[in-house]
Amino acid sequence: MAAAILSVTLVPTLMAWFIRGRILPESNPPLNRALAFLYRPVIHGALRPPWIMLVIALLLTATFYYPWNRLGSEFMPPLNEGTLLYMPVTQDPAVSIGQAAALLQQRDRILNTFPEVETVFGEAGRAQTATDQSPLSMFDTVVNLKNPDQWPARMTMHKL
Repeated sequence: MAAAILSVTLVPTLMAWFIRGRILPESNPPLNRALAFLYRPVIHGALRPPWIMLVIALLLTATFYYPWNRLGSEFMPPLNEGTLLYMPVTQDPAVSIGQAAALLQQRDRILNTFPEVETVFGEAGRAQTATDQSPLSMFDTVVNLKNPDQWPARMTMHKL
């Protein structure tokens, strides 16, 4: 609404103040003539043999195959920061807050019994933001691990 009012009232006033003298047609300014002079042979060359343009477009598209095929391999290296995020979900989607708290405490106690685990921090429910869509039945559990040299013999991250 405000844009419509400004376009009817303010824009004509500003045009009367700032646009003075003779207004040249679009084809007359030297920059437009130079660009049209450069563009005209290119468009005529592209429209005369359309099959050549199709072949060039297909070859250009084919050059993207190799980078597209390797896209996921180089941007995210394998990370091992010594922390696991465990996000279990209860079978009952209508779990109460008390039941969720009891289940979360029980899971945290069980995870703390592992000799590789240093600390466990669990959270039930969702944050007060529109970006968190997790229900109360989904738990976020952060498991901080000890250094691998303190783990039992022959235990690996994959086995854990």
